[in-house]
Amino acid sequence: MTPTVAQSLTPAEVDFHAGRPVSRRFGDIYYDADGPAEVARVFLDPAAFDERTRDPAGAFTIGELGFGTGLNFLVAAQAARCRLHFISVERHPLSVADLARSLAPWRRRLPLAGCLVESYPPLVPGWHRRLFDGGRVQLSVYYGDARDGLADLDQQQRRGVDAWFLDGFAPRRNPAMWRRELFETMGRLSVRQATVTTFTAAGEVRRGLADSGFEVHRLDQRPHKRHSTVGIFAGTGRFFAPPPRVAVLGAGLAGTATARSLAEKGIATSVVDRGQGIARGASGIPAAVLHPRLPSEPSTLARYRVQAFAFAAHRCRDLPGTTASGVLQIPGPWVEADKILRIARVTPPGIVEHLEPDRASEHAGLALNEPALFFPAALTVDGRRLSEALCDSTRVEIASAHTDDSVPVVRATGSTLDASDELEVTGLIGQIDRFACQRPPRLPIVGNGTFVPSSDSMWTGATYEYRPWTTRDATSANAERFRRLFGIAPGDSLEHFRGIRAVTSDRLPVVGYDQGLWFNLGHGSHGTTSAILGAEIIASAIAGEVAPVSSDIVRLLRPDRFRERQQRRPNPFKTP
Repeated sequence: MTPTVAQSLTPAEVDFHAGRPVSRRFGDIYYDADGPAEVARVFLDPAAFDERTRDPAGAFTIGELGFGTGLNFLVAAQAARCRLHFISVERHPLSVADLARSLAPWRRRLPLAGCLVESYPPLVPGWHRRLFDGGRVQLSVYYGDARDGLADLDQQQRRGVDAWFLDGFAPRRNPAMWRRELFETMGRLSVRQATVTTFTAAGEVRRGLADSGFEVHRLDQRPHKRHSTVGIFAGTGRFFAPPPRVAVLGAGLAGTATARSLAEKGIATSVVDRGQGIARGASGIPAAVLHPRLPSEPSTLARYRVQAFAFAAHRCRDLPGTTASGVLQIPGPWVEADKILRIARVTPPGIVEHLEPDRASEHAGLALNEPALFFPAALTVDGRRLSEALCDSTRVEIASAHTDDSVPVVRATGSTLDASDELEVTGLIGQIDRFACQRPPRLPIVGNGTFVPSSDSMWTGATYEYRPWTTRDATSANAERFRRLFGIAPGDSLEHFRGIRAVTSDRLPVVGYDQGLWFNLGHGSHGTTSAILGAEIIASAIAGEVAPVSSDIVRLLRPDRFRERQQRRPNPFKTP
């Protein structure tokens, strides 16, 4: 089962006793007084974790029930020397404030604690992906019921789990987390000789694990507690071998991001640019904004847009070509002032703030007469520099042609498609101009066009041109946008950038596998967010890992959706 529009999260309710977090709902502590030492004693040491994760060239997957404060994740990430994929499920996630307070005692000992707090996923149901230590450590956390999370994991994850940490609240306090069906799913997901470790030695837990294929033993934990449990999976196990190399056709943002995601999963990648260079098309835009375009009603689409933005901002922050700027969204032709307020009301905390005109004007350093949305995590992007940075990996090479037909192929080719393609993709031109500006705003503004400040100038432009324009006509239209925002007409354009963006008939990208090819294209004006998430979805599938989003979002983007529609009506972008 995947999250639906009607589902919502119930965050954890936490008290602090002697500095330790305690769940009000379950009346139980999140960790013992010795914190990291308890994690090693109960979860890592009985699983021979140090020995099994010693090889820097290896990879290791942990599955966990009960993410809680993330302490198990942080201790395991610090101890492992190999690539680590930590997969966890949490029904009642902490707020970011409670997480920060819970981890405060351990921030010196566990340097990733601060990174986890800073990149903590928004409270949106489903899967979330976060990357640490240059991509060596990968966190996939599912917000929602453990049964739903493991069912989706069972559907998506082809690589087996090497070790399980069962860290829900005690079985007598939280029986739903210790159901036999969860143990059975764990057995299906495990590699041969996978371990399971847990603090509890309750008989029903040990019997449930034994019935699911684990050989179970009690461990003496005195003087801390009487016993904990360790088990070893004796079944055949789940096995998956990812391809050693992949070819990516297209060297724009979607292609380079895909190559980077594959490289971090240990898969060598050739990016084919046919001699044109990195990001020489629309992806080479010198001034773009990485921000979300959010619907005003809860939906699968809304979850997708929030998660795409949150992941892309996390992935790209601190990379060359990005600047942490925030962005203001003001009312425009497609988003009126009342919709601005509705968007703020349905969006989870931490993503957006609703600002009245006076506060919006303070943020912008410019007089604004209407309310605005402020996205504090938004970035300003130099598309070419970011694309080049994403290719900066020893596992990524640039090639002028694709010659090896034995390797999987990812098409990230924008609107350049074969005549036989069934994808409903076309190209739309857009242009931005740089005008002199004595007092540019303090941060980018989007709404009736896009406005990106420079030191003494302003990039101004349109998302698309829906009818053929000359460069001069586009510059005139951008000058009018400048005039409406600042109240004065600009001088001549200092320079301009013009590119063709790939757009689909339903304005959703094409991400997934169809008829022997992988696709990551059709991102249109959402490319700075959706191309980055699309890259991680593709790389995860090729590597045999669960996607960074739930299955319903994967289905939303699948390439074969157009074929289904064309059974009812023709491709609108093909001439008869």
